[in-house]
Amino acid sequence: MSRSNEPGYWRRVVALSATIRTAALLPLLFATPSWGWGFNGHKIVAVIAADNLSPAAQTHVANILRVAGERRTIASGMEAAAVLPDSKFREEDGSTLDWHYINICLQDARADVSKRCGRGDCVTDKIDEYAKRLKDGNYDRWGADGDLAFLIHFVGDLHQPLHAADDADGGGNAIRVESHSRADNLHKVWDDTVVSDLQYSIDSGRPEPTAHRLERTYAREQALDVWIPGHTDDIAWESNQIARADIYAALHLPVEPCESNSSFWQHQAPVRLSREYMDHAAAIAGHQLAKAGFRLASLLNEIWTQPVSPLDATGSVNAAAALSSSPAVGQIIGNRRSKIYAWPGCGSYNLMAPGNRVLFPTRAAAEQAGYRAAYNCP
Repeated sequence: MSRSNEPGYWRRVVALSATIRTAALLPLLFATPSWGWGFNGHKIVAVIAADNLSPAAQTHVANILRVAGERRTIASGMEAAAVLPDSKFREEDGSTLDWHYINICLQDARADVSKRCGRGDCVTDKIDEYAKRLKDGNYDRWGADGDLAFLIHFVGDLHQPLHAADDADGGGNAIRVESHSRADNLHKVWDDTVVSDLQYSIDSGRPEPTAHRLERTYAREQALDVWIPGHTDDIAWESNQIARADIYAALHLPVEPCESNSSFWQHQAPVRLSREYMDHAAAIAGHQLAKAGFRLASLLNEIWTQPVSPLDATGSVNAAAALSSSPAVGQIIGNRRSKIYAWPGCGSYNLMAPGNRVLFPTRAAAEQAGYRAAYNCP
C-alpha cells in the first residue's frame, strides 16, 4: 500500500519538520493510491499458495472462505480474499493501513528490526498475530475469513522490498521517477509496474498463468522456502537487503539519516529508470512472489495439520463435499472451464461434464470465486 496516502502520515512528518513547506508536499499528498504488489501481485501469491496446500489445509481454507474444496476453486477464493485488505478493509478501518509494512532504515542492523515494530502494528507482528488467531480459532472482529484474508495479503506485502525499507522517503513514495509507465514514484513502480511487466513477459497480463510459470521456474527452491515460526523478522530483513542492493544502491540513491524528516527528496530531480533496470526489477519481483507463495503455503500447512472435522465445519462446505466431483441433490455446480454456475432447474445443470464440475454451497460462494450464473436459469 502507498504509505503517502495513509491517514496522518504526512501530518506527522510536517509536525516533526517545520522546514518542509506545504507546497513541496502537495505532489505526495495527492498521489494516486497504490498497494504492495498491486491486486495482481497478491493474486499471484494466492494461486501459488493454493497450489501447494496440504490436503488438511485445503479443507480449512475451503471451509473458512465458504468455497468448494477443489484446488482451482480454493485458488479463486484465495485470490478474492487476498485483495480485501486493500479494496475493503482499509476503507472500513484506517488504522489497518500501518499494518502493511515495517520501516527498517537503510542503516539498521538485523538486531534493529524488532524495534521498528514497537507497538505491534506493523506487517511482521500482524502476520504472527493472524497466524496464531487462525491456529487457535480465536478470531478478531474480522472473523475467520477476514483474518485469513489479512494473513494472505500480509505475507505478500512482506516480500515487497519497499514495504521493509525506509530512507526518509516513505518507502520510496517521495522519490519521483521517469519511466515508461504511468507510475510517478518509486514505490508505485515496485507496487504495480514491475508486476505488470512480469505478467506481460509471461502471458497476457493474467495472474494465474504467471503464478504457474513462477512455480515451475522456482520449483527447486520450494523446499527451502519454508515458513519457520518465530522468524518473520528474518524475512523482513531479507526484503530490506533486496531494497538496499537492488533499489537504492542500484539507482545510486543517497542514504539519508535514519528517521530523519528532511525535505531532501522533495527537491531532487526525478530518477530515470532504464529498460534494463525495469527488466531486472521484474525478475526480482517474480522471485519474491514465488517465495511469498511457497512460504504462505508452508505457513498455512503448519497452522492446519489435521482436516476440518464435521463439528468444526461452518455448514458451507464439509470435508467430504469439498473433495467430491458429483453434485448432490440441490447442489450448486460450476463449470471450471466456462466459469458459469447453475442450480437445479437451469437448462445446463445436468449437461456439465463431470470432470469440469466444481461444487459450491451457495450462489454467493460461486460468484466470490469468479463464476457467473448461467443465462438459462429460472
